[in-house]
Amino acid sequence: MPVIRDDEHTDIVWSRVDAVVSLILENSRYLESKRNGELNEKVMEKFDVSERTAQRYVAMAKREVRRIGKENKEKAFLRAIRDREYLLGKTKKHDAKLALEIMKDRDKLFGLYSENVNHSGALTVKNVDMSRFTDLGLQRIAAGEPVEKVMLDPACILQNTGGADE
Repeated sequence: MPVIRDDEHTDIVWSRVDAVVSLILENSRYLESKRNGELNEKVMEKFDVSERTAQRYVAMAKREVRRIGKENKEKAFLRAIRDREYLLGKTKKHDAKLALEIMKDRDKLFGLYSENVNHSGALTVKNVDMSRFTDLGLQRIAAGEPVEKVMLDPACILQNTGGADE
């Protein structure tokens, strides 16, 4: 039997590889290496070929699936960049803020911005008994004054914990 090279495949070989590609696309779990045995068995049964031939068909089909995925990704990227450029051309003269957002989105697609968020500050949670404040104290806290500062003012704190009426 003659050795078949990748560039010398017959139409039958390519049609079988296409059928294996369809199998893989229908069930993406076949891309996992742990499923190779199962996929090889299916190919052997479907085309009545040896295990080695089935392995060759599967390998060629997986290469084809990866190539398709890469082409689709590149096409989607180019389409997204073209869309941003079109929108940028339309909005540049009329809306500077929108144009800036489109530029940021385009640059984000190019990978110029990273999504890393670093939190270096600490968050302190304090339990404060709000029932100890007078109406004046609550108003000052609501206005944004720090609780520590409001607590220092005797007019803002009730002297006893029983309430304002006592």
